[in-house]
Amino acid sequence: MTCSEADLPRSNCGNCRSRKLLFVAARTIGPYQDELRQAVLNAKHAAYEPLAIALGKRLAEAVKRMPIEEPPDLVVPVPMHWLKRLWRKTNPAGTIAQSLARRLGLPLASGALVCRRYLRRQATLTPAERRRNVRGAFHASLWWKLTGKRILLVDDVMTTGATAHEASRVLLKAGAAAVYVATASRSSPDF
Repeated sequence: MTCSEADLPRSNCGNCRSRKLLFVAARTIGPYQDELRQAVLNAKHAAYEPLAIALGKRLAEAVKRMPIEEPPDLVVPVPMHWLKRLWRKTNPAGTIAQSLARRLGLPLASGALVCRRYLRRQATLTPAERRRNVRGAFHASLWWKLTGKRILLVDDVMTTGATAHEASRVLLKAGAAAVYVATASRSSPDF
């Protein structure tokens, strides 16, 4: 069993076992390699939004194949800082989440989580730097009632789980009952 195929907190991944993760389980389409890696990289650009939509559909299929024990109530995308969103003209996590939510018949809580500062690119950082980079970066919006909700947090790729962990911390602090993670791909850190 690998992280790409299973419940991360109970998998055979050394990085996952060695840390207390705040999300209950994670699902993914597959490993961050070959065609899936290229699709995720392309989906980061506005011209490839249809690809991000297709990734959301495939991710919904992966979630259906490996159902989460207690079904989520809301889908929440990992937010992007407004300045990065303006520059990129798209938020791949948001597009993937919207497609996944539609396919699973779940409400999309697009603004439930907000990125309050511009973040360095996680891909260029060590695991410790990734954790520091996202620490305190998110906050829960007051516009969304999260109390008691089981949330499916969506992102394009997960490597160390630092972003998912921090976003989960904020959502749980805002009253969420549980957080599950769904990503288009799963990478193992090379550090």
